[in-house]
Amino acid sequence: MEKLEREKTVHKYEKGQVIFWEGTPAFAIHCLYSGRVKIYKTGPKGDPIVIRLLGPGEIFGYRAVLSNEPCAATVEAVETSVICSISKRTLFDLLKQSPELTMRFLAKMAQELRTSEEQILVIAQETVRQRTARLLLFLAEGNQQVTRLARTLKVPLLRSEMAQMVGTTPETFSRTLRFLASKGILQVTKDQISITNTKALEKIAIL
Repeated sequence: MEKLEREKTVHKYEKGQVIFWEGTPAFAIHCLYSGRVKIYKTGPKGDPIVIRLLGPGEIFGYRAVLSNEPCAATVEAVETSVICSISKRTLFDLLKQSPELTMRFLAKMAQELRTSEEQILVIAQETVRQRTARLLLFLAEGNQQVTRLARTLKVPLLRSEMAQMVGTTPETFSRTLRFLASKGILQVTKDQISITNTKALEKIAIL
């Protein structure tokens, strides 16, 4: 692990800066120390489609490195973020020396595959309302301003990007937000979303 500490690099990215682009060679794996990044792919019409939002402690970029393939998606900072990077060469040296580290990466890849399969199942079986509730609860974890009356989300995503993560159109997503607001579960303005009834939102998420 001394080699890891010695050869890692740490960079600070401001909102909007790209860590790596889809289709470019993978030279390193990355760990998010602080901040948040979004992962997106280019759609059939050339438009970006947001896949995931990552927070502190998440590791990314390792699949392209381990498979020796180009980066499968673009990663962009959605707020000021500090990221630690380990070069491909250093990683391979460490994997050769540490079977334990190799097993950790295999477990991480298996976990990510399982998550992807679960997301496919969710989109196929759950309603837009359920998926929206799940997304809002996920975004609320550690990224909210709590008052006596509401939990205001600090969401660094456009509504259209949130709709992509739910697997629906921006119009349907907006209608769903308005419905939840009409039931007193949310307060929705142009610039922010506040959860006013967490228990009701949780019930919708698990219906």
